[in-house]
Amino acid sequence: MPAFLRKFSLLAGLGGLIVILLDPFGLTSATDAASARLLNQLLANGYDEGARQRIAVVLIDDDYLRQRDSHWPLPYAEQSKLFRQLLAYRPAAVMVDLMYSYDHSQGRGNDSSQLLSNVFERYQDAAIPLYLASMGTADIPTLSELAAASQPALVSWSGYQDQYPLAAETNIGWMDSAAFALYRAHCRRHACGPLPETPILAGAEPPMALQWGRGLPREQRHVSDMSEHTAEHGAWRQALEQVLQAIFWRISRPAETLHPYHLTITASTLATTVPEEKDLLRELLADRLVLVGADIASAKDRTLSPVHGQLPGVYAHAMALDNLLQYGMDYFSTPPTVFDTEIDVLDLFEMAFVLFVLWFQSRSRRGIAIPLCTVALLFALSWLLYTLRITPVNILGLLLLIGLLLPGQQADEPPRNIWR
Repeated sequence: MPAFLRKFSLLAGLGGLIVILLDPFGLTSATDAASARLLNQLLANGYDEGARQRIAVVLIDDDYLRQRDSHWPLPYAEQSKLFRQLLAYRPAAVMVDLMYSYDHSQGRGNDSSQLLSNVFERYQDAAIPLYLASMGTADIPTLSELAAASQPALVSWSGYQDQYPLAAETNIGWMDSAAFALYRAHCRRHACGPLPETPILAGAEPPMALQWGRGLPREQRHVSDMSEHTAEHGAWRQALEQVLQAIFWRISRPAETLHPYHLTITASTLATTVPEEKDLLRELLADRLVLVGADIASAKDRTLSPVHGQLPGVYAHAMALDNLLQYGMDYFSTPPTVFDTEIDVLDLFEMAFVLFVLWFQSRSRRGIAIPLCTVALLFALSWLLYTLRITPVNILGLLLLIGLLLPGQQADEPPRNIWR
């Protein structure tokens, strides 16, 4: 290799180590997030559907408000009807991703939060765990009569970036997150591995790196009009399309909006009085873990799925619950940090990988062998990390770095005479 190329590779290697270690301008974080998003999209094609059969989402949407000539927040009298209807189908547990911090019935003689509290007490009588969304702050408490008939579940936290904690510390103490609270309820009735006994012990566990699923629930066609839903292709074609979409995102058409991964029943469907439809809903909702949320244009409660794009926030809790049902406490997580810094174990691995590439480059005289071996090693180690339930390495960043470290190499030996 010419001397200037060797110097360039050495400088590029040192620069790569600095970028990995210090993350200037967020360069490593940007490629790391892009790698995680792409891998999540690809792995979603093969995500196991087993846990999905235990989860359902009930969604209050704008159509429901229009049909009842109602408004948002939904009056307590309307909510009491909705939760009575849900109770009739005997779910295993219910988590309500709605806030009850302010009594909006004042000035309405025919509406009272006590109406809803009476229905919530029926869940207690039926031994169906009921959780209400909590912000974990004394400034925004849940209405006392509703809090007395339910249990709190945390839906908001800080300091976890895009990860999902099992529990978090709030100014009113440690509290289980919504998904983990439902998972505890599930494990009281089904065999599970050992769980942290208290929220403070759950908070000591690493937060989840959510793995999203892809595909339409089989039961969804029974409760929704899916005529406009485009049939999805095979897993390999899906993966190829996703890779091309990620590479050529500026010139390709926008990705199609996908239906949420979990069975979704609108509040309008839940209110049916047709006997056949009620029998179907009983079959779909009985003994399921149900999350109730809202898809209201003015509510602004959204989450970003790497597979589906923008979704109502309740689906993040549903997917976290799915991960727990699927993997138990062996869920995907990021590696621990070292020495109380932002540097984690994977950063150290990536630095070691760069040093290995530089060493391998100095030992090999065949240019084609180096990139092939290093790329193969990178994907093999990423697959090993995936099987260990650890978020994969920054594949995109390291591939770009390999391209800088391995410029078109020329062997120092003279060209061979092909006519011999």
